[in-house]
Amino acid sequence: MTDDEIIHAIREQDAADELPAPAPPAAVAELEAAVGHPMPPLLKRIYLEVADGGFGRWGEALSLDTDYSFSDSGRLLEAYLGWRGTPTYPRSVVPLLTWGCAIWSLVDYSTPEGRMWGWDPNARCPEHGYALFPEDLTLAERLCGWLDGRDDFPKAPAGPYCLTKPCFG
Repeated sequence: MTDDEIIHAIREQDAADELPAPAPPAAVAELEAAVGHPMPPLLKRIYLEVADGGFGRWGEALSLDTDYSFSDSGRLLEAYLGWRGTPTYPRSVVPLLTWGCAIWSLVDYSTPEGRMWGWDPNARCPEHGYALFPEDLTLAERLCGWLDGRDDFPKAPAGPYCLTKPCFG
């Protein structure tokens, strides 16, 4: 699907769910300044043209500016700052939504396609215990999966994957 088709599909699928109004540009700029990278273009379009959160799997994407909470977390910036305090946490990886049971989908803002990351405390690196891992998906691929009804949990790659050297990077 193209970005335009994904945006159209999100609007169609979530029309009955009464999505919030789009986020103000200032809220996007505030998050981008904190992250130090621009929001991936597709995600930015969704927040600015479709809705300030409430889209994605079970409508759980965090909001940038609204007081309405789509999960147990608050605003996206607050959630991001909490994650960023984790040791060795990559500054460019930003939470998007929770799957419940402390499992999260996150987006890497340093990549224009929005590479996806997962957090699963049940899939920790066996050597170092770190629960954050890169996925072999882009944001568009993850969104298409949600739109097609595939609710695949984030999956840790086989082999070493944690952020602690020598496992990662």
